[in-house]
Formats: sequence, structure tokens, C-alpha cells
Amino acid sequence: MFNPEKLLGGLIRGGMRRRGGIGGLGGIAKGGVALGLVGVAMEAVEHFMNQPRTASPSHTGGGAPPSPPPGTGSVSGSAASAPPPPPGSAAAPPPPPVSPETVDTDKPAQAGAVLLIRAMIAAANADGVIDGDERQRILGKLKATDLSEEEHQFIVHELLQPADLETIAAQVTSPDLAKQVYAVSVMAMDVDTDAEREYLKALTQRIGMDDETVHAIHLELGIAPL
Repeated sequence: MFNPEKLLGGLIRGGMRRRGGIGGLGGIAKGGVALGLVGVAMEAVEHFMNQPRTASPSHTGGGAPPSPPPGTGSVSGSAASAPPPPPGSAAAPPPPPVSPETVDTDKPAQAGAVLLIRAMIAAANADGVIDGDERQRILGKLKATDLSEEEHQFIVHELLQPADLETIAAQVTSPDLAKQVYAVSVMAMDVDTDAEREYLKALTQRIGMDDETVHAIHLELGIAPL
């Protein structure tokens, strides 16, 4: 199952490329600039992480039943299981990778969460480099959210092919969404290089952010203004 809200929340919790924590994260998840999709994402990942993990069927009830002898089927109650595949038969092909073209963007909340994920990755790539080690570190931060195969494929695809600033800005359709895009972009970086500062300045111009709003977001996040 592909849950972009949970995935976004995991990225926010991990801080993407940030070396330190995000000082104002706990507070903004309850109000301020994080109202809307960012707050929903934080609630989604907190809810997921507070749920007890459900063991898979093969690890319940004392383990999986023994395999039947070759060529025979096993019977449980009145229902017979399918016989094992003949030797040499091909395994089922893996599901296709989740890419921008396969994400269901007909759902506004999902489309918005996907945009914020891409905004975070684009910001993390502001210096033009997300190398293999960096990808593994970001994926490691997401381990606690127990990514599904679809979610893992999606985030790897985005890390390998980050969206550019123009693509991100073109999908910002409201002032509220602009605030969220900017907020998650700041969360994704340390803002300690000229490339990162220039990226954020360019982003504010593309999505129509005024200086007062930008300053307020930095204060709520506990991150020094530009």
C-alpha cells in the first residue's frame, strides 16, 4: 500500500539531510505553518509508529504449516490449497515501480503529500548532489516507518531523479500550499551553504512568498532566517 502522508511524516521526522534536529517541529505539527498536509503527515506517522506491529501470518500460531510433498496439495478444513508450481516454473514478476506517472494524484491529499515529498527531495538536492551514501542515510531514517515496497520504490525513484525547482513551483496552487512547500524545503536542509540559501530565495520568488511569512516560518521551525 502506498501511503504518501506516512512517507512524508517519516521524512519530516528524519529531517532529510539535516545533521541536527528541527527545534520547532513538535510545536508546528500542532499549529502554525504546519497546519494542513504537513500536520496530517505528522499525525499519520505518529499514529503508525504508536500502533503495535502485526505479525505476518507465517509467524503466528506456532509457525507456518509444513510444506506438502512434491506433487500433492494440502487440505485445511474443507478447502484444499493449490498444488506447488512445477519445477522450473517462473515466479510471478515483481510489481512495477511507483513513479510520478503511477501515483494516484486524483486524491487531493495524496497529490499534496507527494508534492511536499518532492519539494523536500528537491531542496535536499539544492547543492546538486544526493550520492549513494546520502540516499542510504535518508532511507535509513525512514526505516522506523516500515516502508511498503511501493513506498520504497517511490522514494528511491525520487532520490535518483529529483524534481527541479520550476516543476515544484508550478504545482503550488494556493498560499497555504506555498507555506507548506517552503516549510518542508527548509526542514530538508541545514541552510549552511550559499547553494541552499540561493535555492530557498529562488523558491520564495517562484511561489510568491513574502519576507514576513518566510521569517515567521523560520522562527516556528527554530531555524535561523536567511
